[in-house]
Amino acid sequence: SVWLSAGFRTLITDAHMPEPAFGEPNTVSGNTSLMVAAVEKQKLVYILNRDAAARLTISSPLEAHKSSTLVYHCVGVDVGFENPVFACLEMDYEEADSDPTGEAANNTHQTLTFYELDLGLNHVVRKYSEPLEEHGNFLISVPGGSDGPSGVLICSENYITYKNFGDQPDIRCPIPRRRNDLDDPERGMIFVCSANHKTKSMFFFLAQTEQGDIFKITLETDEDMVTEIKLKYFDTIPVATSMCVLKTGFLFVAAEFGNHCLYQIARLGEEDEEPEFSSAIPLEEGDTFFFAPRALRNLLPVEELDSLSPAMGCTIADL
Repeated sequence: SVWLSAGFRTLITDAHMPEPAFGEPNTVSGNTSLMVAAVEKQKLVYILNRDAAARLTISSPLEAHKSSTLVYHCVGVDVGFENPVFACLEMDYEEADSDPTGEAANNTHQTLTFYELDLGLNHVVRKYSEPLEEHGNFLISVPGGSDGPSGVLICSENYITYKNFGDQPDIRCPIPRRRNDLDDPERGMIFVCSANHKTKSMFFFLAQTEQGDIFKITLETDEDMVTEIKLKYFDTIPVATSMCVLKTGFLFVAAEFGNHCLYQIARLGEEDEEPEFSSAIPLEEGDTFFFAPRALRNLLPVEELDSLSPAMGCTIADL
């Protein structure tokens, strides 16, 4: 295996563990599959099930390796009760690695690749792959089956894009920026983490930028086709590495540097005066929306969990 200067092995398959993708039900119970992917090359898919005594069983791993490929993120795609599908952000560096001029590296594009676990053949296949215009940093799985249109949201620099199979066109929306921001206006904006909430009648996502601003993301659909992405400023909290919406109406935030927090979701931001940004609003390429950050309105801090690695100090400098 290959060692990076940061001190971890790129071929150990625990770097990316997406949420499970649900598969076909069997006579005992519904089975679940799980993909575990390394930063480079290796991907393993496991089938989780329960025996007659309701004990958890794990199958032998099925390989979905692809050499000379870097994996940035992977998620389980909600496809209802069809064969499980996983989506991965990948980059094939084979040509770039063998080109000393660097031209191939400049022309290398990141790809969105879907892997399907055929439960009948007990085999993993690369179902679909396409190059991406923008470099994505992570994926958000969209509810599918009877709960939503399925597919994924690709979070990239300055944009969020919805993609799915079939005749579904790409839906692309700029990520709003702060009005009168003191940050470099040429610096791109990205989402760093997200959480989703789903009920029988609706679903939405909460996605946080690297400045701590949370946006509520909803999708407008026409039957099974997504027609519009809507973003609305929700609140601003410390930047998190992960967020989770609990069924009891709370939001747990695992902070990147400070204490972890539990917030109560007091409002869903549906009745306030915040503007709603939409992919249907025409903008010139490179233009974006602007909003004004404010104090907490929809989230109420409830409890803090001390961080085991708090930030002990900082230095502000003009670099």
